Amino acid sequence: MDRLLLSLCLIFLSLAAGHAAQHLLCISRPRLESIRKRLQSFAVFCLIPCSAMLSLWGLPSPDSRLLALPFLGIASWIWGGLLSLRVARALHLDAPRTGSFYCCGTFSNLGAVGALVSVMFFGEKAIAIVALFRICEEMFYFGISFPVARRLGGGEGAFRLRSFRPDPVLLLILTALGLGLALNMLGVPRPAPLGTVLLATVLFLFAIGLGLRLSRVSCYAREAAALAIVKFIGVPLLLVPLAALAGLGSIDGGLPLRVVTVLSCMPVAMTALVPPALFGLDVDMANALWIFSTLALVVILPVLYFVLPLL
Repeated sequence: MDRLLLSLCLIFLSLAAGHAAQHLLCISRPRLESIRKRLQSFAVFCLIPCSAMLSLWGLPSPDSRLLALPFLGIASWIWGGLLSLRVARALHLDAPRTGSFYCCGTFSNLGAVGALVSVMFFGEKAIAIVALFRICEEMFYFGISFPVARRLGGGEGAFRLRSFRPDPVLLLILTALGLGLALNMLGVPRPAPLGTVLLATVLFLFAIGLGLRLSRVSCYAREAAALAIVKFIGVPLLLVPLAALAGLGSIDGGLPLRVVTVLSCMPVAMTALVPPALFGLDVDMANALWIFSTLALVVILPVLYFVLPLL
């Protein structure tokens, strides 16, 4: 129970601190927005590549059945995106809102929140499982999801293979992954990764808090309820049985299956707020859906806390 409370406190205190700072600091809105973007840029160009490198650096040789984890991660993002597009059509959302809804459906907070919750629930031995699950995350997001969001925003014409241009962040991530693999093969001892996870969580949530506009959240209650069904019901209903079929429940007392269950129930990633700002999508709706899904952790984490021992 202490781990559950610590996870909730760290997540919501960081968010509240950022939201309070925008009201307490005597800084103009443009300046505050500049600070928020710089914090997010630091996280994207420094913390995320660092986490990617650490994910392969020192990763032990896994049970062969754990090689299913990267494919489960890809399945979760594809399924979340497809479900969100189907639900957006059912809700009759226009193109900008459909794009934002897609981003929120396919982007899940596996790094800052998912890794943190997994570590708090299961200890540092969960880090390797999280790393394998999300090893293709940045490549999928920046190589697939960003171009899809760009197209939905009307930034490009026909959706062709040449639309998938190398993204600078993607290239940086690939370099970091290669460096982590090289350090692993050379046997260089890896530093403790938990500090990076905590720093990324606090920084991301604080930066998002700086830009939160809670007054507009209630305008998207219908979309938020629909997204909750996608994120917390639709994705786990596919992913958990797939993980069980892959034999993850019989490894290390079922730890990989439990970690996958946690990761399948994570809220919208902070990265999902980037494409709407870049490609002319509905930024306010993306912010509202992120807030709703993150606040839903107050319910989701206690449910996981009591359900996980049953797996």
